[in-house]
Amino acid sequence: RLLEPTTSSKSFPRSTQLNSSTTNPSFSTMKFAFVAATLLSVASAMTIKGQNAANKVISKARLLDQQNGQEEEQDYGEYGFLTQYSLKLISCKAGEVVVNQENGEYEYNAVVVRLCPADSCNDDSGCGSGYGDMVVGLNTFVEAYFEDQRDNMNWGDDFNPDEYTECREYEMENEGDDANNGNNDNGVQYFVGPTCADDGVDIKVGFFSDEMCTVVSETSFEEISNGWSLPFSDGGMVSTECNACLVYNDNYEQELRELCERTYANAGAKCEEKMEYFSYYGQNVAGCEYVQELVPKASASKKGGAVFGWILFVLIVIGVAGYVMWWRNKKATASDGLMN
Repeated sequence: RLLEPTTSSKSFPRSTQLNSSTTNPSFSTMKFAFVAATLLSVASAMTIKGQNAANKVISKARLLDQQNGQEEEQDYGEYGFLTQYSLKLISCKAGEVVVNQENGEYEYNAVVVRLCPADSCNDDSGCGSGYGDMVVGLNTFVEAYFEDQRDNMNWGDDFNPDEYTECREYEMENEGDDANNGNNDNGVQYFVGPTCADDGVDIKVGFFSDEMCTVVSETSFEEISNGWSLPFSDGGMVSTECNACLVYNDNYEQELRELCERTYANAGAKCEEKMEYFSYYGQNVAGCEYVQELVPKASASKKGGAVFGWILFVLIVIGVAGYVMWWRNKKATASDGLMN
C-alpha cells in the first residue's frame, strides 16, 4: 500500500480542503486581498513583458504564499511538484537510444532536459542548483513541445507541424519524366524528421535515407524539391529558453503545463538528487550516472579555463618579479663600478 508522505518530507505537499463553515472571516479577507494583489501584478507583467513575465510573477507569488501559509493548496495530481520548476533544453544527442517509459518504444535520438527552480531559471545559462535532469526521446519531446505551442504559433498554411515531429517518409511529387532526377522511378526513399543541430543543443529538421532518421542523405532536399528548403533546417525548431511549468489557461486559472508533465512521464532516465521538490514517491536517482554522461561538460571546461588563467597569472607575476630583481642587481653593479 502506498504510504502517505510525512510532514518532514521535502516532497510537494498534497492539497487540503477548507470547510467554508469554519473559515475565519478575517482570513478570507486577507486571502482575497492577496489574490487581488497577485492578479494586478500578473496583469501588469502581461502588459509589459508578455506571458513569460506573467508566469514568473505567478511562480514567485505562489512560492511566497506557500511560505506564509495563507493560501489553500491546489491539487495538481501526481506531478504537482513540477509546478515549482521551469523546463529548459540543455543538450541534444544524435544516435543515443532511449526508451519511452509510457509506451516502451525505442527512439534513436535523445535530449537532456533540465528542471530548474522557477524563480531562478535563466534563459541563457539555465540554473546551477536545485535542479533535476531527464533524458527523453527526441521525437517525444518535439511532439510534446509542438502540441504545447499549437495555439501560440502563427504557422503558415504550407507548414503542418505534424509532418516534422517524427521521422516520416517524404512523398515526392511527379511532374514529368525528368522531375526529381527520376528518384521515384528508381524506388529511392527519403525521410524527414527532427534531429540534433551541429551545436549539440539546438534541434533542427533533417533529411535522411533511412526510416529511423539516423543516416543523413547524400542527396540534398533541394535537389529533389525543385529548390525548396526544409523548415528549421538550420535549427530553432524548439525553444532553448525556460518554459514555466505553472501557467494560466484561457480561463485565467493556474494549471500544470502539459509539456512538463508529458516530458517527465516519458523520460527514459532521471536524476533528481539536487531537486528540493519532488514526488511523494521520493527522489529518482537511479539514472544519475547515465544522465551525467549526456550532460554537456561546459562546467568542466570553464573550470579548466579558470585553472589555466590562474597558472598564467602566477607565471606572469613570477616573470615580472624576476625581471625587477635582475634590473635592480644590474643597476647596483653599475653603481659600484662608477664608484670604484
